[in-house]
Amino acid sequence: MQRTVLVLTGPVHSGKTTFLKGAAAFWDLAGFSVGGFLNEVRLDGGKVQGYDLFDLRGGASVPFLRTAGRPGRQRVGNFFLVPGGLERAEVILARDLGADILVVDEVGPLELSGLGLWPALSAGLSAGAGCVCVVRTAALDGFRAKIGKRRIEVFRHGGPDVLEGMTRRILKEVGPKAGMEGKRRRP
Repeated sequence: MQRTVLVLTGPVHSGKTTFLKGAAAFWDLAGFSVGGFLNEVRLDGGKVQGYDLFDLRGGASVPFLRTAGRPGRQRVGNFFLVPGGLERAEVILARDLGADILVVDEVGPLELSGLGLWPALSAGLSAGAGCVCVVRTAALDGFRAKIGKRRIEVFRHGGPDVLEGMTRRILKEVGPKAGMEGKRRRP
């Protein structure tokens, strides 16, 4: 059965990753198996230098995108993919396909063009994985087109009861977990 793809959307640097880190911890405490990764910003003197890939199941971070890189490397806007970063993301996606909640932060222009994480993510979606994908507001229409007829439910970061709405959808498709009662706090 193909599950609904949950999309967390919002503008650049609006706190989507921070929200999902808290949500993932909440879902884990509630008994769901949570996998996937987050892209955490790396700053130097208040300036964005890149992003690190944070493995939600393994708890480790590895460099993923940087503003400096060698010519010829795959690029995403102003960023270069760090060697091994994309491969690590693909390993995490393949490893966590069976999780109740597979977090993918984020699906952007590179994926919408069929590159970057798209081949691994597409395989996961085809396998019916229940994904929570971060998609910037500007890329939302492209994402809808890319996944075709797959069901999606969009949650706007900062909107009312986002965690509750996402959790309700997950419960509908996965079912309750032991110990869910009383777990209504926000991350």
